[in-house]
Amino acid sequence: MSHIISGCHIFNFSESYAFADKVRKAIFESEYLIDPVEVASDIDNQIAKPKKWTILHDYIEYVVSSDFSFHFRGVGWEYEDVEPIISMLESHQITFISLDEYIENEFRDDDLGETVEVNDKHRDEYKYQYVEEYLEALAQDNLIPIIVTEVFALLFSDREAMKVFNLRVADGIGERTKRHGSWPEWLKRALYCREKGLCAICKTDLSSLLHTQGKLAIDHIVPLALNGVNDPTNLQILCQSCNSKKSGDVVETSNAMPVFW
Repeated sequence: MSHIISGCHIFNFSESYAFADKVRKAIFESEYLIDPVEVASDIDNQIAKPKKWTILHDYIEYVVSSDFSFHFRGVGWEYEDVEPIISMLESHQITFISLDEYIENEFRDDDLGETVEVNDKHRDEYKYQYVEEYLEALAQDNLIPIIVTEVFALLFSDREAMKVFNLRVADGIGERTKRHGSWPEWLKRALYCREKGLCAICKTDLSSLLHTQGKLAIDHIVPLALNGVNDPTNLQILCQSCNSKKSGDVVETSNAMPVFW
């Protein structure tokens, strides 16, 4: 089953929130310290120009992959350790063959068109092969990308987390990044939707700018003067007043957002 309907992703919230919490702890808590720059896949281009695959995507993928590694090859590993992975495959409706089906395929006699009977000894022997040669690759190629997409969507909306994350990126970069000349339309739309059409700091309604000659002011949460970067996670939309007041050496954002009622 596709996870996209009319451009929308179908979330599995129980798992995406759990992984988002793990990634958020990795961002905020020193004992989970992971250098975003070290795990970035294309850091030079990611800091210079907004990319849809952000530094945060790489960071999330690293945390999720590390968690998966425990299930596939943790200390004192037992076959039961992969049961959470199997559960996630099922909940995300990813098609896969079971251990018994895998063994039957391995033991199938193609010349006779028959399946050789599988006993308990064979089943135990093939557990490791099933995990190493089939299940892990399936999870890497099909499950982890979905979880990364879901976790990014949750954390990108958390501007305080984005601030702390980009302060860590700035520390890792250690030098000033050049300002990107023009912002792509996909980025403007994404930021406007994330901010719900409001200034990220004072919450002024910015919807009128979409119907006039006004321009959305895209601001670096961690300023370039403080080694901030042009990654989408370091950007927010401000009203002209907040944008003009914010100096180039101040890190400022807000997680204030309108409630439903």
